[in-house]
Amino acid sequence: MREDVREANVVLAKCRKSHRMYGIRIERRTDNVWYCTWAFPITETGASNEGYGSTMISGRVETDPEYPGCPYCGGRGWVSCGNCGKLTCWGNDENYFTCTWCGSSGEVTAAETFDLQGGGY
Repeated sequence: MREDVREANVVLAKCRKSHRMYGIRIERRTDNVWYCTWAFPITETGASNEGYGSTMISGRVETDPEYPGCPYCGGRGWVSCGNCGKLTCWGNDENYFTCTWCGSSGEVTAAETFDLQGGGY
């Protein structure tokens, strides 16, 4: 991969407080790590029209220092549900979460790598 060319995709998440959907722009950089760079509100119809959900992101995922976090509550982190695999925003200081997609809850644990899919709404 050339240094000036970056691959970018969008994965979907839901806000833990409002339960509203948003997109997270995720970019693979030259060190082969994916970085969350931007977040924006989106509807299910908009996500479907844009084709979000057709790409699987696998590997190490970091948050860029400029990442604004959830557009609804400002949570700068996210949790990948161990049950359904979908993303819910997270407040980084919380030890437990409830998935806004499937309702499962559990303790937040750290992971080195992820398999994230853009859709499933």
